[in-house]
Amino acid sequence: MIKLAKIFQDGMTFQRNKPCKVWGTSSEEKTVTIYMNEKEVAERELPQGDFAFFLPPQEAAQNVTVRIGNDVVFRNVDFGEVWFAGGQSNMEFPMKYDSQFEEMKSSRPDEHLRYYEVAKYSFEGEEEEGLKSNQDWNCWRCLTPETIGSFSAVAAYFAMELRKHYNIPVAIVSCNWGGTSASAWISREMLEADEELAVYLREYEENLAHLDMETYCRINYAKRKGMGSPFAQMINDFMMKNTVTMEQVMQHVGKLAAGAGMEMQGGTAENSGMSQESFMVTGPHDENRPCGLYESMLSKAAGFTIRGVIWYQGESDDTHPEIYEKLFTRLVEQLRKDWAEELPVIYAQLAPFERWMQCRGDKFPELRKQQFNAWEHIDNVHMISTSDCGNRFDIHPKNKQPIGIRMALSARQHVYEEAVQGDAPVAVEMKVQDKQICIRFDNAVSLHLEGQELQELEIYTGEEKCEITGWSVNGDIVTVFIKEAIMSNEITAVFAQTPYYQVSLFNENGLPAFPFILQNPPASE
Repeated sequence: MIKLAKIFQDGMTFQRNKPCKVWGTSSEEKTVTIYMNEKEVAERELPQGDFAFFLPPQEAAQNVTVRIGNDVVFRNVDFGEVWFAGGQSNMEFPMKYDSQFEEMKSSRPDEHLRYYEVAKYSFEGEEEEGLKSNQDWNCWRCLTPETIGSFSAVAAYFAMELRKHYNIPVAIVSCNWGGTSASAWISREMLEADEELAVYLREYEENLAHLDMETYCRINYAKRKGMGSPFAQMINDFMMKNTVTMEQVMQHVGKLAAGAGMEMQGGTAENSGMSQESFMVTGPHDENRPCGLYESMLSKAAGFTIRGVIWYQGESDDTHPEIYEKLFTRLVEQLRKDWAEELPVIYAQLAPFERWMQCRGDKFPELRKQQFNAWEHIDNVHMISTSDCGNRFDIHPKNKQPIGIRMALSARQHVYEEAVQGDAPVAVEMKVQDKQICIRFDNAVSLHLEGQELQELEIYTGEEKCEITGWSVNGDIVTVFIKEAIMSNEITAVFAQTPYYQVSLFNENGLPAFPFILQNPPASE
């Protein structure tokens, strides 16, 4: 008897043109023959117990029947492009909250755009508690008006773009959770191997040492039970669909509670799962503990053959922004180790944002710098610009279409090797002459301003801010005109270095310039 991992099902999609890993358990040692549409393609020796083998590479195909020995038959199987979509809430963000949802919901169903969501369990044994019963988890679904609302909006837009350009099956393996640090998605071994990154483990263990475990388990259980309630879902829907203040949320909670005949306790509805106390600690049942989601989620899908990874995360690492480049580097290493392949990783730089609820964007400039450094220093990773995609007072911008499209454009350039420009403008050089400062950009074909002003740029001589009198864009050069002749040898150009900003500088594909700081002479490494 052969039993495969949950991800192997009818209606699934395998990665085309690669040996595809299949794993599970066998009750006995045996030889199995593998058939595609009843044509024999391979034989594999299976040991008793755990096994893994690879299907031979296949060209893109639709609705294939795959048979493995006499025990396993998969029907309606596609071979196409499979991508892993990971991160926190802006990747998790469902299409039903997106500003384009009504239009997307009315689009034509596509049985060859498929989606698999890894079950959101934060610790071993949580599934058995029965508090969560999401029928969309651990199953393959096609894009239809009924299903699209629960798809990751970023991942869905990304997949639709690939479908449009290549007309072959495309699938997403979705594995993400809002509010999570990258440290939650990395193994303990990876974090322990680096003294700086081990701070995540030390802080967690110090917190555990002061936890009353009985009280913690009671509060955590109530939180998880409450968060799964219809009442909590209505509150979440209100928060995610709209840009709202905490006061507006509490007013909405009050209306919902009154309508349901519920009493308010401490500013929240009883049994809503929204009490402040329930979110104050992190313990062994919380999704954001270091290594937790690596163990309970990512490891369940790790090794399933894919083309690459799309990632949107970083907001929750503002407690240690200065080491995010190192943390993200370890995350990439983890993914590549678990997949045994130098996977391409495409990720979003954090969008402009100032404040929302209890969240603040004060550390976002440093996080963006760390993300940019990772792009420069890690091979085969590619960062997209979100400089025009932010919401000043909402950490969840409601229009995810540009993010998905730009990730697809990056993939088209760097993974599928199309002659397209998938990277945003990057400032690389600054020259100073009298009252002019010339800044040269890479990725700058058809560099232009949208609007009449060059926004978010400041020029300093030493610590003194210069008065800008005008600017021009010519080819890949932005020339900035200064009121007074520059006499200092120390010139600094600062662009979009605030938590929230609005840029007006774009290249040919409408990609907005990345934030930057340039110095003349250049700062030593």
